[in-house]
Amino acid sequence: MRLFGGKGITRRRFVAGSAAATAAAAAAVSLAGCSGGEDTQDTSGEPQVVEDESQIVDALDEYSSADASLAPTYTWTLPLGTLLFHSDGAWSAAMMTPESATSINTIGVLSLSSGSLVTLVTTPTGGGNRDFFDVRCGSGVFAWVEIDYNTLDWSLLAAPFADGSLTGDPVELDSGDSDWDPTMFTAVGSTVYWLKMPSTSGSSTSEPSHCYSWSTGDSDNRQIYESPGRFATHPRVCGGVLTIAPRVLADEGTYYGMTAIDLNDADLRQIDQLVLPAGVRPFEAVYMGDSFAFAIEASYDGSGSLGNMGTFIGREGGPYVYVGREPAACPAGKDSRYLIKVRSSHYLFDTAEQTYSVISCPDRSLDYGDYPASEGTCDQFVTYAAVKNVQGMPESVTARVFTL
Repeated sequence: MRLFGGKGITRRRFVAGSAAATAAAAAAVSLAGCSGGEDTQDTSGEPQVVEDESQIVDALDEYSSADASLAPTYTWTLPLGTLLFHSDGAWSAAMMTPESATSINTIGVLSLSSGSLVTLVTTPTGGGNRDFFDVRCGSGVFAWVEIDYNTLDWSLLAAPFADGSLTGDPVELDSGDSDWDPTMFTAVGSTVYWLKMPSTSGSSTSEPSHCYSWSTGDSDNRQIYESPGRFATHPRVCGGVLTIAPRVLADEGTYYGMTAIDLNDADLRQIDQLVLPAGVRPFEAVYMGDSFAFAIEASYDGSGSLGNMGTFIGREGGPYVYVGREPAACPAGKDSRYLIKVRSSHYLFDTAEQTYSVISCPDRSLDYGDYPASEGTCDQFVTYAAVKNVQGMPESVTARVFTL
């Protein structure tokens, strides 16, 4: 593992606190909003095998149920087949049904103030058999992946963006063939962050994985991190902090270290890290405030509490707020409130008030559920759901914006 420009992390022993200290710390677990922080957090980078049950705060057990207090600020009906994606600005990236027979889909943005859909790219720039695979939008950049499903060749492209329009020509940031997975990426501000990882089969399986960034106007990309194996999660950026989950402790086994990097620091300083038990792979991870909000998709025997399926909020040493439901998306929220996707709806947890409530999905969308188009700390929480008509057939997509 190598952190480019970083100074490494501080070493210390993991010390489990007493039950009294744990209870006091649990009461203090809250989300104060993302920040880069001024000092490197005191972390050891040692695997966190939590056997002490007092370190786990089961929110559905220990928090009080509260009436739902979050109502949508806006609700819009969109064409069936519309998919929405994370954005840090006033527009949400969107993949839409085709406007012609030349492509299976088109990409653009949804205005989070008016609900209008704007098509930005109608046909893949690579031509031929290429289709749109994924899309993201920052306040100053629009990025997407094109793929040929026959050969699995793919390209990551980006173009300057402002006020619902592309303001420059697209630039190819990266590409790969069937030996390399289509990149996982995010766009924040005018910068795109992405992962280049070898596929699990092919001729490049022994190659390291990399995390890169590129900003509009740059002549080349910047390498941020190199991992000796595949990253476990999408890159997430929240309040100037990049969260990635590279392989760590490669000489000792298969370990994933959720890692927070200060993007406002010229040396890309690592400010926190939480290493999961051996073999435990995170499904999602984002650094919010001074804690990781992370999800484990399956249960791992013999790995302690952090090997259980569910969503956790905390950092090395604990305690951890725990939601024992199968995770489906990246946590989002603001201040002490966390929104966690479960099956068809969302739970809203307040770690300061120690309460929880449910945000129900729109009517006639139980089969598909309400899915978030937001991640990490956000002022506006965006969801979308496929809705059926009275005959039980999918008819449209309902998008909702909740002001936090």
